[in-house]
Amino acid sequence: MSSTHRSRAAWALLLAAFAIGGVTAASAASLGGVTTAALTATTMTATSVAPTVVAWENFNGTTGTNINGTTTDGGSKTWTAIKGTWKIAGNRAQATTTTDALLAVNLGLANGAIEATVYHGSATSWDAGFAVNANATGTQFLTTEWTSNGSGSLELWSFNAGTWTQLAQATNLYPGGLATAPASIVLRLSAVGANLTASINGVPTVSATLSAANQTIYKNATHTYFGLYVYFDQLSTFDDAHVDT
Repeated sequence: MSSTHRSRAAWALLLAAFAIGGVTAASAASLGGVTTAALTATTMTATSVAPTVVAWENFNGTTGTNINGTTTDGGSKTWTAIKGTWKIAGNRAQATTTTDALLAVNLGLANGAIEATVYHGSATSWDAGFAVNANATGTQFLTTEWTSNGSGSLELWSFNAGTWTQLAQATNLYPGGLATAPASIVLRLSAVGANLTASINGVPTVSATLSAANQTIYKNATHTYFGLYVYFDQLSTFDDAHVDT
């Protein structure tokens, strides 16, 4: 609002009106001759960028319980062990397979995100994270993996019918050595449109843009599974997982 040609008396009256809080409207005459054309009211619509949580899980239960086929604590989604065997271990989720393993829910959408607290189970070797945009048989998916490689790394990969392709990586997360790595991190992977972004403790750490060919493969109505993933890692565990849109 411009103050051109405004008198000090008019401003004093305006301030008084706001201070008492009981004035809901004012005529031009009551504002000391200020015309209605000189007064502008602007309404701004606030929009939220907060994600919508679709399903969440704390994995509380009896150690040894098979998670496959169970319902999430919130959101009424069903956990599917697409690859490997997943069980509760100390109120966390853990894969017991000797190769790679994927425990997922069907988000029903190709765009979304997954977040959880990830605990590495070994001080010297681990490889745990998430898979997104997976198909129901686990022959195609995208991953982020927090690994002990390269003095601690966060990697992005695509998997297509047996072929792995690294999309991006951030290495040397722990230049002081793996002994300086935290026992756990809050890991998040967002997969929206062509953009993949993995964050550690809320800080974006590595990202990639899917090629047109990869968008055709992964970003469609048959690749809507989002979940927990490990690669030859039977020690890492997951807690407080949620899938968002």
